[in-house]
Amino acid sequence: MKAICNRGALLDALNLTGNVVAARTPKPVLLCLKLTVEDNALTVAATDLEVAIRYRDEQVQVEQTGETLVPADKLRDIVRESIDDTLSIEITGDTANIRGQDSHFKIFTQKAADFPPVPDFEGEADFEVAGGMLKKLIGQTLFAAARESTRYAFNGVLAVAKGKRISLVSTDGRRLAMAQGDLSPGAKLDKDGKKAIIPTKALNLIDKLIDDPEEMVGLQIRENQVIFHTAHATLTSNLVEGQFPPYDDVIPKDADKKMTASTADFLSAIRRAALLTTEESRGVRLAFNKKGLILTSRSPESGEATINFPCKFEGTDVEIGFNPLFLVDALKVVNTDEISLEMVAPNRPGLLRAGADFLYVIMPVNLQ
Repeated sequence: MKAICNRGALLDALNLTGNVVAARTPKPVLLCLKLTVEDNALTVAATDLEVAIRYRDEQVQVEQTGETLVPADKLRDIVRESIDDTLSIEITGDTANIRGQDSHFKIFTQKAADFPPVPDFEGEADFEVAGGMLKKLIGQTLFAAARESTRYAFNGVLAVAKGKRISLVSTDGRRLAMAQGDLSPGAKLDKDGKKAIIPTKALNLIDKLIDDPEEMVGLQIRENQVIFHTAHATLTSNLVEGQFPPYDDVIPKDADKKMTASTADFLSAIRRAALLTTEESRGVRLAFNKKGLILTSRSPESGEATINFPCKFEGTDVEIGFNPLFLVDALKVVNTDEISLEMVAPNRPGLLRAGADFLYVIMPVNLQ
């Protein structure tokens, strides 16, 4: 095979697919990228047996079709450090020759037939969602998923597509984030819709693959796999096993106290109050009354902080403690100028809302 590639486009392809390559594995082929030259394009594929990606680079001049396996790190390093606008990749025997104007690299290849199959997107999508919408939903939920949990379902994000809407839900047991958006107008889902727990790694990757907010992203949800498809890439991932908790039961329905405030101002107040907290005393006291809100924090080593925050408050006075980092995480991703915080009692979860499409349940902390 032989192709002349635009270096910038090739580097983008290698960076995106390189995110899937296993860092450590007893199988040498999993440290490689599969390069396929055909149909006036170069397709770069990678897999770690959990997630797989195919990326199509059309900024190439095909001189001879073919396929090969090359070490992902070596190829990426060579392309990144090159100073040429174009690079030639030619395979002869078990060697890949990469040439620039003043450089020639030879790296050993492996047999393409030894590479695990990487699925392509076949047939019609179960549904489509605009790239910009999907990125927003991922940004508003991914942060609240568990990093490592023995309850495997917490290590992913629940996606529910039904009617003309899609919801993403995540939780780590101490908080829950839920964001909703519209599917493409042509979505044809039955009354049961589609549901899957998608690994956080796959959502991180598809977020990187979307570069045009107007571009539609197609999804197929199978028994144990989800497949995303964009104009240039196909991403396949195994689904997270397990049962996602009944999140509707967690969302407070009987809140009788409500604060309404500017998102930016409330974020600033929380950040300032958090300055005098520690890992051991990670809590900020929020005292609500008709005059507004007083935020206080205390650190045995550093001192105390008091922030007077004017806001609109409805209901009886209440004092409640929250982890300020959890509040900051949510306030950073909302895209409305105003938020509301609904409460029931000091020992019950709070409910933060931003518009009609984002809500965030946060467990209180004991400040005694």
